[in-house]
Amino acid sequence: MTAYQGEQPAGRGRGLDAARQDVIDRLTDAFAADVITMDEYERRASAASAATRFDELERIAFELPQKATRPAEPARHAGSAVRGIDDSIVGAAPVMTASIMSERTMTGNWLSSDRVSSFTVMGATKLDLRDVDLPSGPIRIEVFTLMGETKIIVPSDLPVRLNAFAFMGDSKAGREVRQKTGGARSWVEISGFVMMGSLAVRAMD
Repeated sequence: MTAYQGEQPAGRGRGLDAARQDVIDRLTDAFAADVITMDEYERRASAASAATRFDELERIAFELPQKATRPAEPARHAGSAVRGIDDSIVGAAPVMTASIMSERTMTGNWLSSDRVSSFTVMGATKLDLRDVDLPSGPIRIEVFTLMGETKIIVPSDLPVRLNAFAFMGDSKAGREVRQKTGGARSWVEISGFVMMGSLAVRAMD
């Protein structure tokens, strides 16, 4: 169990926010591994989102497995591109993200699998793929968004197939997004369900 340095009021800012997100991430990993049920996940995740003290988060995280850590990245050679090809992540355990009445942002070289599962309820999630090492072939992103917002940012040369279904919401790719995958070494396939929320894909350099 992670120690969260005693009891602190919510006004102590980023430390509590980071601890809260760490607990939600561990809950997501535990649910994906069938360690806890959906009911238990929803109960604990709601409690974590509402927690105002570190000791509350310690109780919520009791007996949860520690969050998996990504192996250290190999050193980049001087002058190499920020983005590269990393086929070692193909078939790895999916990257799980969750945002429940909160915000979740994934930036930098965070991609450790060719599969991503994004769960957003009454919150906001941003997945930024501009600085990640890409696998050859598809990166599959499964999105569930309920009364929230999911934004996916891709580099302008990375094609996207968008097949997410929206009910009383929006699922759209910007006009600048490349949507033809023919001849591409890597591309993104986005599927899932959006209800009373939005899923937006944008391309930026």
